[in-house]
Amino acid sequence: MNSPKKNAFPTLNNLKIIQSSYGQRINKCTRIVIKKDTKKIIDTKQLSQTSIEQAKQRFISNQERQRQQQKSLPPIMKRKEFHQRSVSVSAPKTQYSKYFYFIGEGNNHQLIKKLLDERQNWVQVKDAKSKKINFKWQETEKGYEYQTINQKEQAIQMLNHFEFHSEISDKFKLAVNFKTYCDKNRLNIYDYIPTTFAIECTNENLRSELFQFISFYRQNCPQQKLAELDKTIKLNFFSFTTLYDNKVNQYPTLFGNENLWIFKPSNMNQGRGIHVVRSLQEVLDIQNKYQGGYKEKLLEVKRNEQNEIINKVVYLNTLVTDQFVIQKYIEKPFLIDGRKFDIRAYVLLTSNLQIYFYKEGQLRLATEKFDPKVQSNYVHLTNNAIQYTHPEYGKSEEGNQYNFDQAQSQFKKDFRKDILAKIKMISYTAFQTVKHKINKQKRKNCFEIFGMDFILDEQQFPWLIEVNTNPSLEVTSKLLDQLFPRMVNDAFRLTIDLVYPQNEPNHNYPLMNYRDDENLWDSMGQLQS
Repeated sequence: MNSPKKNAFPTLNNLKIIQSSYGQRINKCTRIVIKKDTKKIIDTKQLSQTSIEQAKQRFISNQERQRQQQKSLPPIMKRKEFHQRSVSVSAPKTQYSKYFYFIGEGNNHQLIKKLLDERQNWVQVKDAKSKKINFKWQETEKGYEYQTINQKEQAIQMLNHFEFHSEISDKFKLAVNFKTYCDKNRLNIYDYIPTTFAIECTNENLRSELFQFISFYRQNCPQQKLAELDKTIKLNFFSFTTLYDNKVNQYPTLFGNENLWIFKPSNMNQGRGIHVVRSLQEVLDIQNKYQGGYKEKLLEVKRNEQNEIINKVVYLNTLVTDQFVIQKYIEKPFLIDGRKFDIRAYVLLTSNLQIYFYKEGQLRLATEKFDPKVQSNYVHLTNNAIQYTHPEYGKSEEGNQYNFDQAQSQFKKDFRKDILAKIKMISYTAFQTVKHKINKQKRKNCFEIFGMDFILDEQQFPWLIEVNTNPSLEVTSKLLDQLFPRMVNDAFRLTIDLVYPQNEPNHNYPLMNYRDDENLWDSMGQLQS
């Protein structure tokens, strides 16, 4: 055999064609091996018949393995079978992480625990300072370290209170913020709240603030009480002048023959520390008592399944406050069966200032008939915490409560379209007054449920009385036993469930005629800048 030319590659003359028994062909190129020392060429003619047979068997085995793999794959649709159609695709189940929560005791904290435990991937921790806590729920924000939450070195944490919720839940600040907002935007404050005076005892302008109230008080005092009033004013070295707001004339339901006012400490709820006052001297006496520490008597009762009181306990508590409000009592309220009532509505606010109004709530009725001349909290204060201690509580209607559907029968107006719509609008405006204050540090992952209390006057006009942080979740009726779990669970679906996804969200909290999966928090949009 002639030697190849220098730098020339050998030609492929020796192509061996193998015809398999399956009718397939193998093209095997000539195998060329060049040994560096001899540079001799060995072609396939020198390969033994055994090597060729081995190559043939390997080819057949590979073909068989490919056929087996093809059988394990799903069949490929022919082109003519492709067509568009609507299909329901279930998301693949994900193995979610465990989340950790801490709950402070009080205000039916067992309900919050139940709602979280039923989410399956939440675990309770007892140490409030644990760095792995993802969600905290407490009656107050005490112990919440807002300045350190959501730092990179610790888990994302959600809280159930805003850092500055007191801007709206504190009665003193609510009155101040509402007046400031209405003055700035040229709104009539009497479209929202009754006449209110905010008094700060440590303020050097205390006498001036009291003077404003006294001037207004005297201007609207019944004629038969003027002599006694002027004697009190002179005794306390106050002078008075006319400070009359003509707008008040448009709302005669605020005034009657008694000139009643309500004295409220700024930071209390559930009716604590509230006094219905009938004279200036009462106002001054109560204000002085708070300066030295007001001794409050609290009555707590326990009831059996038949709603009978089986135990009474009286607590003595000392209340001290430097701030309070004096608000005009609505002397001509709308009554149900001759009894006063209020409307408790609920608002949810999230950290991005998205505001929601809950579709359901409750009417809370007094136990005793309304009479402005009677001095009894069971007549004038409709808080459930107060009425619950009355021996006749729940005798007229379960829990002294109506739901919103039951309320309709008591009104000539459409309760939802006329009255509740107005309440919703006032609630939105109330939060508008604090839009730059309630989350001024722009903390992420905070939210809060607020209780909004309204009184209807005899013309069925709603007045905002106060806004409550930590509204009561204590169950005293079948209505509340259904309302509270559904309301809080719906709130969780809009807050913690969006941050901490759930395997299978729990919708098993039926309420009235609503679908179980319907969220009853009605969005009112974001607070406007």
